[in-house]
Formats: sequence, structure tokens, C-alpha cells
Amino acid sequence: MVVDKSVQLKVVRYLKHLGLDAEQADVYLYLLQHGPSTVLALSRGLKTGRTKLYPLLEDLAAKQLVAIHERHYGTSYEAQPPETLDFLVTEKERKAENLRGNLPAVTHALKALQLQAPTTSKVVEYHGTDGLKQMNYNLTKADGEFRVYELAGLDKHLGNHFANKLRQIYRDKNLKTYDLTNNPNRANEPGVDLPLSQARYISPKVFNIQFETYTYNNCVSLLSYEADDIFGVEIYNDKLAAQQKQLFDLIWSQAKIIKG
Repeated sequence: MVVDKSVQLKVVRYLKHLGLDAEQADVYLYLLQHGPSTVLALSRGLKTGRTKLYPLLEDLAAKQLVAIHERHYGTSYEAQPPETLDFLVTEKERKAENLRGNLPAVTHALKALQLQAPTTSKVVEYHGTDGLKQMNYNLTKADGEFRVYELAGLDKHLGNHFANKLRQIYRDKNLKTYDLTNNPNRANEPGVDLPLSQARYISPKVFNIQFETYTYNNCVSLLSYEADDIFGVEIYNDKLAAQQKQLFDLIWSQAKIIKG
């Protein structure tokens, strides 16, 4: 049976996710299609040097994808059946579980190291929609709460799926959110009904919000969602963040409560 080239490319991409490089994938697929082969036959079939094939075959054998047959007349290599991939998937799952299980301890250790570092200010720039998604996701790192000068609900900026995913993380982490908006109809839009979310309306005549701004921990984030000017900046500075929190709270005290 002739396998469509696009299907074969999908298989190669899948094998890469399981830890095979492109050359290893080519060797495995060749053996699967042509049956047991010597290194000489592989070299001719794949048009590559024999010395290059030996380490590739050894790696494939270690991954249980190739069997080595020693005979008195020489050595041949045979692809193991496709069902063997289940072994590699299981190994990936086991390693992923270990990584997830050890994440809290490693994160705690890294934070301890970070606290030992000298306090420095820094500015991080982001560009494009993916950059702004990363900035919004960074809000989940807030210690208990964050403040937002909001231009529009997250759904309008980055879509319902991403917005709902973030809100679920807010719930899971019990994050308090404080949203200031110039939109008098904000109560009719998603996000206001979060358990720990608070939103208030401030008239643009009192305070005109022209740039979406987040403040949390020691970070002040500025985001532009304009179609022809999508970018963002995170400024990490303790004093600036503290000052921005004071300004926000001052305006917040004059704003009207919005109920979901």
C-alpha cells in the first residue's frame, strides 16, 4: 500500500514528539516499509553513509523500535510493529507525571534562589496577539490579587476560549480582581460574576481610561490591543507598582460599584 506523503509527514511529526529526530524517523519508516535490512541496504535505500546509520540504529534499538538480528552471515535490522509506540507514549506520560509532581518543590527552590538575588528593575516587551496572551496569563502569578484599568472585557480582546480558561485559573487560585472601567454596561458582559471579582464604573469625565493597565506584585503592565499596534510592556519595579496601586485605589474609591 502506498502511503500518502502528507500522511507520512504527520507520522514523522508525531515521532518527533516521542523523541525521535527526523533521521531516526526516516530509518524506522524505511525498515517498516522494506522489512529487515542490512546497514548496506539501508545506506543505499536512504542514500546516506553507513557510519552515520550505526548510532541511529542503536538509538532506535534502545527505544525498542528496532530489533537487531545477529547472524553468522551478518547483522540485520528490523522495525518493531507500530504497536510498540505505546511503550514510548507510556514513557512520555510517566516522565510528564514526574515533572508535574516535582514542579511545586522545584518552583519553591527557584523562588528561594530568586529572593537571594539583588533587587533590580526590568522592562519586558511583548508583541502580537500571542505576546498579549502571555501578559494576561502572567496575571495568574499575582499574589492574591491584581488591579486592572480595563478598556474592554478579555473576551473582546482575545476570545471566549482563552478568557474562560484564565477565569477558571483565577477561581482555582482564589485570585481577587479589581476592574475599573469607563463602560457603564460592563455588568452585561462576562467576567463580572466571578466569585472574587469586583468591578466599578468611573465616568471618563473623571478619569478617562485610554490604555489598558494591570498592576500586581511588583509589576505594572501596559497593553495596546489596537489592530495595527499590538504590543505590551511589563515594568518590574517595587516603588512604581506600589505607587500605581495607590493611584488605582484612590480612583476606585470614587467609582460606582458594578454588580454581575
